[in-house]
Amino acid sequence: MPDLLAEITHAARAYYQQLQPISCTETDFRDWLQVLPMVEREQMMADGFAIACTRRAFQRHCLEWRGYLMREFMRTHLSVAAFDLWEAHGEFNGDLSA
Repeated sequence: MPDLLAEITHAARAYYQQLQPISCTETDFRDWLQVLPMVEREQMMADGFAIACTRRAFQRHCLEWRGYLMREFMRTHLSVAAFDLWEAHGEFNGDLSA
């Protein structure tokens, strides 16, 4: 499993690297807040936009809103076994412990 985790981590990092030329905006932040559960929404509102920009969930929202779908990216960049593991564990960000 450690090799699969390394594969997933590498692919997840590559996915999030696509964010570099993209600027997340305050509008993205407000849109994202609307889909969060109330407790998480309140916490993110308190933390603010700058902190949200460091969160993988917000980064994924920004990428997916622009058509960069993580599920499709991972499907094409992972072996079948790694994709199945990634999918079985809630489509995590490459940060599942071994």
